[in-house]
Amino acid sequence: MKKATILIGSPRKNGSTAILAAEAEKALKEQGVDVATIFLNDLKIKGCQACYWCKKNDVAECAVKDDMQKIHTLMKECDGMIVASPIYFGGVTAQAKAWLDRMFPYIGMDLTPKMPAGKKVSFIFTQNQPDARLFRPGIDSFMFAVGLSGLLVKEYMVGYDLDAGNKPAVETKKEFMDRAYLIGRELLR
Repeated sequence: MKKATILIGSPRKNGSTAILAAEAEKALKEQGVDVATIFLNDLKIKGCQACYWCKKNDVAECAVKDDMQKIHTLMKECDGMIVASPIYFGGVTAQAKAWLDRMFPYIGMDLTPKMPAGKKVSFIFTQNQPDARLFRPGIDSFMFAVGLSGLLVKEYMVGYDLDAGNKPAVETKKEFMDRAYLIGRELLR
């Protein structure tokens, strides 16, 4: 059975990001994929300690023992991932950034990727601003950095002009719901 991991960087469990991630999860499950969905905000993850233990030992493992170990295990066992994050202050949330910083063991000192080959990643981003291109530099930078690990970057979407409770609900935006579903459906193809 194929496996997928969905990491949600939003602190809102019922917000637009989580709703779109659930739509992608639905598409994956309809294909018989075993899906583990994790809200990063529920975990205790320290930032990278720059101890270089992973580099000195030339391993794709981290010396810091916290909840990131669970994420690393899921990443190693899955066939693909979806990372979903709202955009705060022009970039992904602190929760998503902490996960990215702890991807350090998956990048060699010479930038050689250490993620097992063939793993795919797609992204779901949300923002409250109406211009979908406004935060493109931050989004591109995040996806580029994730790709350094060796994860094959497939697709991404930006749900824009969204703010749960303050703007029309994401469920009323058919194009965003359809796009999130498609991201889930195409992840492992």
